Amino acid sequence: ITRSQHLFSIATGIDPRSLTLQNSDEFYLFMDMRAEFKWLSYQMTSKRWVLATEEYNRRLTQTAGRSVIQKNPQALLRALGDIE
Repeated sequence: ITRSQHLFSIATGIDPRSLTLQNSDEFYLFMDMRAEFKWLSYQMTSKRWVLATEEYNRRLTQTAGRSVIQKNPQALLRALGDIE
């Protein structure tokens, strides 16, 4: 991580890598789940984002078969905003 990301992590206690989709595996999982659950930004509540992120993290861990950085709901929110 960069110096500014490290500083952010120290100040907030949040891993900055949890706020974005980092690679194609994460992106394609997001796109598959978006289609499966029909996620639309204007229909998503805070509770739905939390539930979606929990399921996303579960599937990400399952498909990666290794330790992964758990995503923050903000990561999915931003990804959906970027593609809509």
